[in-house]
Amino acid sequence: MIILVGSKIDQSSIRSSLGKPEYSYFFLMKDFLPVLERLGTVRVVESLEEIAALSERYRAEGEQVVFLSFTPPQQAPLAVGCPTIVVFAWEFDRLPDLPWGDNPQNDWRYVFQRVAGTISTSREAAELVSACMPAAFPVLACPAPVWNRFADLGEAPTGPDLASRSFSFQGILIDSALLGLSADGLVRKPEPEVEPEPVVVLEPEPEPAVQELPPSRWRETWLTSGALLRGWWREVWRGELPSVQALPVVELPPSAPAEQPPAVLGEAAEPFPVSVAGVVYVSVLNPADNRKNWVEIVTAFCWAFKDKDDATLVLKMTHHDLDYYRIVLITLLSRLAPFKCRVVVLHGFLQDEQYRELIRASTFYINASSGEGLCLPLMEFLSAGRPAIAPLHTAMADYMSDELGFVIRCSPEPFCWPHDPARIFTTHRQRLNWESLMRAFEQSYRQARTTPQDYRQMAANASQRMREFASVEALQGRLGGFIEQVLAAAGAPGPAARDEGGRP
Repeated sequence: MIILVGSKIDQSSIRSSLGKPEYSYFFLMKDFLPVLERLGTVRVVESLEEIAALSERYRAEGEQVVFLSFTPPQQAPLAVGCPTIVVFAWEFDRLPDLPWGDNPQNDWRYVFQRVAGTISTSREAAELVSACMPAAFPVLACPAPVWNRFADLGEAPTGPDLASRSFSFQGILIDSALLGLSADGLVRKPEPEVEPEPVVVLEPEPEPAVQELPPSRWRETWLTSGALLRGWWREVWRGELPSVQALPVVELPPSAPAEQPPAVLGEAAEPFPVSVAGVVYVSVLNPADNRKNWVEIVTAFCWAFKDKDDATLVLKMTHHDLDYYRIVLITLLSRLAPFKCRVVVLHGFLQDEQYRELIRASTFYINASSGEGLCLPLMEFLSAGRPAIAPLHTAMADYMSDELGFVIRCSPEPFCWPHDPARIFTTHRQRLNWESLMRAFEQSYRQARTTPQDYRQMAANASQRMREFASVEALQGRLGGFIEQVLAAAGAPGPAARDEGGRP
């Protein structure tokens, strides 16, 4: 069997596509490859022409061919010359069933009627498809098999590890501990009017000695000034300032080598270690995605740990443009200051091994989303034996529980389909209970600090649950049987051959 797979975004464009619509489908496709490779010969395709050519070639050789399109249904290619299965994630309680614009595929029923079957990444979405299609239409709820890649990180949990540790990163790092945050800097206070004093001529006093910065602070000051200058230049002139290498060279006083460079808003040319200690919370999110509630995560964390200097929040932002959220972030942290806890924001692409290092350094994973079609990072951290703070709704209800972490309360509220330009309230999302999130921070910190045996049990439960739910071995039979069912129902020509004139 030949299995063709494709996504709108490929390996060459993923770095520049972080945070853009549908970027996560690339990672979803990559996670499905190990189980698909056990079922047949997998070919990654990048164009409709390639799909049609490969389908014709392999069918002429007597092979069965199926195409798995890892895209939202409104973007799925139709009539490609072989049976097509749309693999999609969805996090709302109603499927798009109304057409708009010039794309009839915005009504997903139009798409489902023209493909051979669908795979959704949650039971809730699969049930919605079944409800709007004939009973014989092939539908499968199947998560991505992520457990195998991270299982070794969760073997024999002995944590929590609260000692000093580090992970590597190359990119832009924003560290609240080095920013000198103050709310006073956000408000310009009027200067009081003062009566001029009479001029008194005094003998000149000797000039005070210049207070030199200690060597360890010169480099930090230079990096900060350069980063702020580049940010000002982009905001005022809408262009890029020449790189640091093109700026005037300033001789810095020699300083002793440090474990972690003071990269305050500075961009590193090489990977550098980021040191953390104590209880470390991690969240991987797109700040442009209004489901993720990253502002609420920061406020709840800083409020819960205002007086704790051994709690760290690491936010890995998956967005291509730092300026999209930089000012909001700095303003938010300044309004929350002073606080003893630490907030570290990573802007840049994490290589696979760097991502594994981040998981090793973590204590808990945080998800405060109003809806998830799957949430790969949450599943990956759970697979690695890291308990979570997360809600119990949408796709997360398939695998999250209070045995794996601390559940956040939410409640439904009206919302719109994310790709609907009219923004009409047609569905619901889950509204976050902020106090519940803050209490979950406090409870998890107390567990890590005072009852490590409970933490270890929760970590073991997390890894075991993901092994049962999202391992290659657990999903191979289900996915293979479903593809065989689709091919049998489609017949040799496939559904595309039934369309007149090659059109859906």
